Amino acid sequence: MKSRGVSIFTLSVICTVAGGWAVIHAQQPAAATKDPNAESDDKILAEVHDHNEIMANLEYLSDVIGARLTGSENLKKANDWTRQKFSDYGAANPHLESWTIARTWERGAASGRIVSPSLHPLEIASYAWAPSTNGAVRGPVVYVKAQSVNDLTQYKGKLKGAIVISAEPAPLPPAGQPAPNPVTIPYGDSIVLVAPHRPGAQVTPGPGFREYVRARTEFYKSEGVLATLTDSGKPDGLLNMTGLGGRNYDIAPIPAAFVSAESYGMIWRLLQRGPVQLELDLKNSIGDKPVEVYNTVAEIRGSEKPDEIVLLGAHLDSWDLGTGSTDNGTGSMIVMEAARALGKSGVRPKRTIRFVLFSGEEQGLNGSRAYVAAHKDELPKFSAALIHDVGTGRVISISLMRNYQDREVMDKVVAPLRSLGLLELSERWMTGSDHASFDEAGVPGFFCIQDPAQYFETHHSQADTFDQAHEPDLVEGAQVMAVWAYNVAQLPDLLPRKPVTPTAPAGGN
Repeated sequence: MKSRGVSIFTLSVICTVAGGWAVIHAQQPAAATKDPNAESDDKILAEVHDHNEIMANLEYLSDVIGARLTGSENLKKANDWTRQKFSDYGAANPHLESWTIARTWERGAASGRIVSPSLHPLEIASYAWAPSTNGAVRGPVVYVKAQSVNDLTQYKGKLKGAIVISAEPAPLPPAGQPAPNPVTIPYGDSIVLVAPHRPGAQVTPGPGFREYVRARTEFYKSEGVLATLTDSGKPDGLLNMTGLGGRNYDIAPIPAAFVSAESYGMIWRLLQRGPVQLELDLKNSIGDKPVEVYNTVAEIRGSEKPDEIVLLGAHLDSWDLGTGSTDNGTGSMIVMEAARALGKSGVRPKRTIRFVLFSGEEQGLNGSRAYVAAHKDELPKFSAALIHDVGTGRVISISLMRNYQDREVMDKVVAPLRSLGLLELSERWMTGSDHASFDEAGVPGFFCIQDPAQYFETHHSQADTFDQAHEPDLVEGAQVMAVWAYNVAQLPDLLPRKPVTPTAPAGGN
């Protein structure tokens, strides 16, 4: 075991000086003052490094179970399987906690082609929670350039039977250009929601943006638009995916689809030359009643303060074009590995360490919001939550989410992880994953900042498969999560919380 730190003590040396005795005091290095968690931390690190089951579990989740859209049979299979794995690993009280969505949605076949001025097939996929077309439909492409509801009035009476696009193609990055180090990106909004190497690819929603999009879609419906198309913004023919149902799992007013960047670029270039006509055929199945979905939960009970909780989390649900391997099979299997390693290493955390695999993250953090609501009475005894959700890349820092009050303590918590290459902690505020549900509820919610690897190129696409996983980086991620959880569980007190901001009285100036 490596010692951490060196103490100094006073050594008295007795010797003769000019025929007499003298006592000489000298400072000498003593045996190191040992970190009380050092032995346990080393056991955890070694257990993950030497005996982890991350890749075997990720392969099963990806290839045998597959994509895990919220509300799907596959997600329920993943819930049941992960519950059993937690049990196999000796975790206490492995169980499923239910919440409800308004309706399910299932993808069917999708096809599209340019039919005029020339024939070209389109790479296309329907948005989730969007309706089907009425069989194969044909219509002219119309570019709607608008930033507000007022801008839409110029298109009144001009869109009946049209297929609408509403943005110019976003430029793809040059081949081989690496994504920037997330630690060096300036503070601001999420690097989770917006690909940092493609600043024009997506727009971070500002105030009123979502309301405008809803109003625009309703306008399209009232005007008789057949469908809308969106640039996937990914290289090499990859499609993107998200949903239009929002947090309520509503069905979009009209059909909508992503097309590959290459297909979108061709449509745009042809449109600059003259009229373009497309044919689309989108088939989807929509459930007609609410259904229960689940979070998978397990824990290691605390030996001294079992009612105080440290949480490790990731989301188990995925989009359905690929197999959800890096978004977020990797995070889920890392959390499961942390549970295995903590149990197998024989450590006894003072507080309870709870492991939660959330569902519904991709539709707006719904599973973690439901969890926070269901456990609201327990939240005052949560010390912190740490979430892993940016794919296969190694953890290079931890975002403190502006929990400035925890910086000094957290520096000590992660000190044993410096040997893994963990960089200085970050105060960056980031949205877009389940940590935000806890942080908004007052629980310090932290987030793993990771090397982006190829995450933004492949996530939400048909290329999000097991082949993208980097085993050494996932092992390091599990080591970070497990040691972090144990060390926070051993702290003398719960982590301090942000000061509560008083709510201004209604009706003020």
